[in-house]
Amino acid sequence: MDPERTEVRVLLRRVPFAGARVLEIGCGTGRLTRRIAGVSRSVTAIDHEEASIETAKRRQPASLRRKVRFEVRSGTALAYPAGTFDVVLLAWSL
Repeated sequence: MDPERTEVRVLLRRVPFAGARVLEIGCGTGRLTRRIAGVSRSVTAIDHEEASIETAKRRQPASLRRKVRFEVRSGTALAYPAGTFDVVLLAWSL
């Protein structure tokens, strides 16, 4: 769960999320999504499990609804045009 937010601190130091368009593959219930969305321009968060995406949508704060889009989608066959995202993140998905 990362209650100390160590994972997030390290990611924010090493990955240029500020103002970035982010694709998060394997977002699960959106735990990490919510933490990076505050500094990102936008986040598209995908997961192949519909139940996880539904939970992520329910847990999403109203303040992030314009910045975050959750999609049920496999990370193995992405159909986004080149240049759509500045950062692609895959964490805890393997």
